[in-house]
Amino acid sequence: MTHPAGHTAATRDQSNALGLTILCLARHRSLDHLTLSVPALAGVLLVPVAFNVAEWMLRDHISGIWAGVMRFWIDKLGIDGVVIEQLTRVAWFDFNLPYTNVVAPVPDVLTWSVTLIATLAVCLMALRIRDQYLPLRYFLLFAVFIEATALLFFAVAPQSFPYTASRYVDNGVKTCASLLFLLPWAHALVYYIFDFSWPKKIFLTLLTLVFVMIAVPMQLALHVYLMVSCSLLMMPLLSFVFGPTMLVFGCIALYGWAMSWERVECSAL
Repeated sequence: MTHPAGHTAATRDQSNALGLTILCLARHRSLDHLTLSVPALAGVLLVPVAFNVAEWMLRDHISGIWAGVMRFWIDKLGIDGVVIEQLTRVAWFDFNLPYTNVVAPVPDVLTWSVTLIATLAVCLMALRIRDQYLPLRYFLLFAVFIEATALLFFAVAPQSFPYTASRYVDNGVKTCASLLFLLPWAHALVYYIFDFSWPKKIFLTLLTLVFVMIAVPMQLALHVYLMVSCSLLMMPLLSFVFGPTMLVFGCIALYGWAMSWERVECSAL
């Protein structure tokens, strides 16, 4: 084996054990060029279109499932609210989506005080997290910052909060409906271009869409319960930290798993 310059017999074995020789000789992947055959390029463009067409044809069924799941949980959780389906504009298109008519209260003094104590406790806990878990510390501090701004707003002008629980859920449904149509194109840009077999590519997109379709009504029903139980003080935290962000994290996790799947030869694309 050829070794990098500067290696001596004394350090060569240790270098091989650490893989430093391979790292030194390996060609960095950023120097490689991505090449797609004409059939592969056609698939990258046509498969997302096929998914979007299927989603459009199933839009009423998806809306019905979402409305049914949210209606079920609102009833089981004893929440005073109604879920209906109504024609909604998303981007340039109009189609039926669930609308939840529910009221969440403004926080009273006790709720505000308890939330303040809980926020301070999380902040202190986050500051004590070891550097080994630095991403978790940053995530918790971001959540603390969002909740701190909510506490400040409701301490100064609680009656001026511009959003209602119904509007929050309606915006969440619209956002997630748009996400369903954008996901196939995101996979086309970041997954279809790699040398995986087409059944695996299609399976990843199908699996991710099913995940989003199942998670959305469950997540929104939970958000409604938390806002009704803990007041509108929870809305900013749910929106910025535990809303679409969690869905995106789930999609990224599935994508990361899919990137570990066995690849095929480029000629097989």
